[in-house]
Amino acid sequence: MGHDLQQLLPENITQALCRTLINSLWQGLIMAVLTGLIMLLTRKSGAAKRYLWLVGALCLFTLWFLFTLITALNSQPDTNAVAHGGDAGGPSDIWELLNYNLLFIQKHAGIIVLIWLLVVCARSFKMLFGFYAVERLKRSKISRPGSEWEQKVNALAQTMGIKRAIGLLESAIVKVPVAIGYLKPLILIPVGMVNALDPQEVEAILLHELAHIHRRDYLVNLLQSFVETIFFFNPAVLWLSSLIRSEREHCCDDVAVSHTKNKVRYISALIHFEEYSLSAPGYALALTGKSGGMLQRLERMAANRNRSLNKLELAGLALLMLLSTLLIAARPGPAIISVATKTARAPMSPAIRKFTHDRELAARKRFLEQKEAAGTATKAEALELLRYTGATISPELRKYYQEKERATARRLRAEEAARHRTHSKDSIP
Repeated sequence: MGHDLQQLLPENITQALCRTLINSLWQGLIMAVLTGLIMLLTRKSGAAKRYLWLVGALCLFTLWFLFTLITALNSQPDTNAVAHGGDAGGPSDIWELLNYNLLFIQKHAGIIVLIWLLVVCARSFKMLFGFYAVERLKRSKISRPGSEWEQKVNALAQTMGIKRAIGLLESAIVKVPVAIGYLKPLILIPVGMVNALDPQEVEAILLHELAHIHRRDYLVNLLQSFVETIFFFNPAVLWLSSLIRSEREHCCDDVAVSHTKNKVRYISALIHFEEYSLSAPGYALALTGKSGGMLQRLERMAANRNRSLNKLELAGLALLMLLSTLLIAARPGPAIISVATKTARAPMSPAIRKFTHDRELAARKRFLEQKEAAGTATKAEALELLRYTGATISPELRKYYQEKERATARRLRAEEAARHRTHSKDSIP
């Protein structure tokens, strides 16, 4: 399976991509610590400021990943890197074991990247299907709520500074109001909502959806979908993305409350929709946000207090920082050095020496097999390949290769003589 990928991607690209994906795990750990600090230090700040900090952390991680990938593509991989350790059984064995695992990952980089690509393709198809479902909502089982509410929505949009025309339709599919689109924004509301609720409550709910449009949350939501597709294996990225979604709903709640000037009525409007289960597609922006977030939003507005880290998140971050400290303290010297430096300072462990030797032999064998298949292998290379395969070289086989080599030499001398005679004839006036 790894060889099939090498036919699609060059080996240097496969190795660089694999190393970058592995590096994104410890980069994600650093980002998780940074995210935890943001959540703790901004407990008394507004939701908009927390949202900007969290989105900035996600963008910083994405740029860091791209920089790491470009650096890996422009550098030669050091497959013989080993951990600098001391005596066997000491603390340095932790680093040596870690580096041994990294070498094992590099050896199977083709398989790892292939599995990653397959999962990314599957999630991309799911995301495209989500886009299709969102577009289908615009045309399936819809009706106009009436010119009065259409005018009301555009009047509210103007008060929020939205220059574009906002569409408003009733849908028999959605259970909660959703905002869809960026170039041509549209708000879908459940059928009968405008008749079932108080007009002021409907207005408060529409203000929440208009806040999504005014803040261009659809673009950030799209960026999150791409990042989650690529880093599906990174728990730190998924955690940060969930925090961004929660703070985005808090920001829109604050905007709606600031326009209605009545927090109690807005909370009442949200409670009316708590009984609905979330059925909106993930690529639309719904009033209730993600499941489990409504109660948190109501508590935040009622107590006027931002969300902080829960006990599980605090314990996870504390454990992460403790493990990082122990690993750094256990490091006896430079974390990673070349084989030449390692040999000069201390002998290489038998396990890593055998792993490196086997890797070099396997690479040499693949090279000889490719030359043998192309018919360009010399006698010495053919004999070397036979030794790698474990075959016994008989005297007859050795004589055959010698005669084949002499025949090749005679053919080359004859071709050279023929070219010389042709050149001599052409040079006669």
